[in-house]
Amino acid sequence: MDKGRELGRQMADRADRLAEAVGSQAQRARAPARRGRPRDPGVDTAIRAAALLLLAEVGYARLTMDDVAARAGVSKASLYLRWPNKVALVADALQQRSGAVPQTPDTGSLASDVRGFLRALLRSREQASRALSAVSGEIASNPELRVAWRRGMAATFTGCLRTIVSRAIERGELPADSDVELLSLLPLSLLQTWRQEHDERPDESVVQRIVAQFYTPDAPR
Repeated sequence: MDKGRELGRQMADRADRLAEAVGSQAQRARAPARRGRPRDPGVDTAIRAAALLLLAEVGYARLTMDDVAARAGVSKASLYLRWPNKVALVADALQQRSGAVPQTPDTGSLASDVRGFLRALLRSREQASRALSAVSGEIASNPELRVAWRRGMAATFTGCLRTIVSRAIERGELPADSDVELLSLLPLSLLQTWRQEHDERPDESVVQRIVAQFYTPDAPR
């Protein structure tokens, strides 16, 4: 009997130690991982720049993550650590490019604000026109890229125009029931359509026509 009790105690002790070990492992698994070295922002910038340059050179369809890594001079591991796929990388690069848009004008005049913003928009887009043209050709057939585009550059530009239109309503330049969404989307759609229809970038005269037709409240209709 004594030997049986001793064996039982030994088995119980082993079970307790095993349970304690398993519990410690589970606790370590739940604990947040220690942070490694902070990411180098210079690497992020180099990768985004390489992506936009290759986008302009070969187009979106032929752009590969391997080529981006080689052009940026980084390892593929570093690239995939930051972006899981090509869509995410291109979307982020374009979104960063959209940050170059100047601050939303606030001159006290709807026509002046829209005119100033569209002029700045054309200047900023000219810098990345080849890359943007390459992406534009893919947007219609690539749902993921289309969503990324809307959440990136287009959303930034539309937000600026929404602010301009909302201010005009507050000042009384536009009726209170004006459709802010449509008036915010209209200039971008017109500029994009002009580019597609005429196979050339819209210029200052196109901006003037858009402002005169849709954003000059006192103009005769």
